[in-house]
Amino acid sequence: MEHRIVGPGPYRATKLWNETVELFRARMPLRKHRCRFKSYEHCFTATEAVDWLHELLRCSQNFGPEVTRKQTVQLLKKFLKNHVIEDIKGKWGQEDFEDNRHLYSLQKILGLDSLEEVLDVKFVNSKFIVHNVYSVSKQGVVILDDKSKELPHWVLSAMKCLANWPNCSDLKQPMYLGFEKDVFKTIADYYGHLKEPLLTFHLFDAFVSVLGLLQKEKMAVEAFQICCLLLPPENRRKLQLLMRMMVRICLNKEMPPLCEGLGTRTLMVQTFSRCILCSKDEVDLDELLAARLVTFLMDNYQEILKVPLALQTSIEERVAHLRRVQIKYPGADMDITLPAPAFCRQISPEEFEYQRAYGSQEPLAALLEEVISDAKLSSKEKKKKLKQFQKSYPEVYQERFPTPESEALLFPEKHKPKPQLLMWALRKPFQPFQRTRSFRM
Repeated sequence: MEHRIVGPGPYRATKLWNETVELFRARMPLRKHRCRFKSYEHCFTATEAVDWLHELLRCSQNFGPEVTRKQTVQLLKKFLKNHVIEDIKGKWGQEDFEDNRHLYSLQKILGLDSLEEVLDVKFVNSKFIVHNVYSVSKQGVVILDDKSKELPHWVLSAMKCLANWPNCSDLKQPMYLGFEKDVFKTIADYYGHLKEPLLTFHLFDAFVSVLGLLQKEKMAVEAFQICCLLLPPENRRKLQLLMRMMVRICLNKEMPPLCEGLGTRTLMVQTFSRCILCSKDEVDLDELLAARLVTFLMDNYQEILKVPLALQTSIEERVAHLRRVQIKYPGADMDITLPAPAFCRQISPEEFEYQRAYGSQEPLAALLEEVISDAKLSSKEKKKKLKQFQKSYPEVYQERFPTPESEALLFPEKHKPKPQLLMWALRKPFQPFQRTRSFRM
């Protein structure tokens, strides 16, 4: 692979990045290494990468002999951050590239064995995916249930104005010199002040990983399709409308120049790339990555922002299979298909509290009546059980015996005969004997 000279012009930094990455992937020597009694194939140490890339940059007419080893290490740090290279053990996110004997390998086909290393599963919302697949218009644009998350009407009107820019004779809006520039600035200001990029901070690493597939266009399109289905519906809708407007403006030959000295396509990328893709911890590389992604989106937005047919078909077939649960009994010649599951009726919070409070009291009240009417229990045993019930379920007990009198009716006191008075009890109380002193002489 020959080293191409990148001349001055728009996106020179992006071209230099692409050129360096391609050369590194094509030429970086890979060999077998051992680390802690284990062998690793097709890898290299950090020091080997620094040595090789430093020499490449010094000999390149795009960089020159002034490139230092420290600058080479900084570039490899960015390679690691953006999945051009990866830790040999698949770790990602916390490690830092240093000039040492640590082992690395080149990016895998999708950057990783799975998306778990760049995508936290807690940020994957299945409701978003279902909504993005099935709640769409005939044009494939997401339809929002919550209209408060819709684009402001004045922004949507401005976007429609530029996307459908007609001939001057058909233009109904008031016209003045520079009208289209003011409309474009209105749209740019709105998207430029979003709190979060349309592709979200959480999905930044996933989209950056897919950027490594741009040389394999079909695979990159499929990967972007899946990643875009993970977006919140309002973000996906805003992205769809924005990309449609950007592409139509670029293709409209009747559109006056929106910026002097800058092509329309270049203007679109520079204006909206930051609001589409940006990391939470902003670095100087973000603009290059965002420009690459937005350029690819503009060229393939119709494919990327539509639902993958193969994925939709496979999901629907799987759901249909799960609904056709079959039970086969021994000796039976045919399968018995279970009926479709019944769905619960949704109730109000007030009704739920009522059922929770009174629904459980009915069997408890029945149990209390059984204890009361149980003739086999002695009065002592029955009182003991009732005391236990009162202690455990005071509300149910209070409902059955609201007053002490109602409880007393269950255990009427028996009339006890008065004890016979003894005859000696009527006598005077016993007087203790008092000794008198003798006065004998």
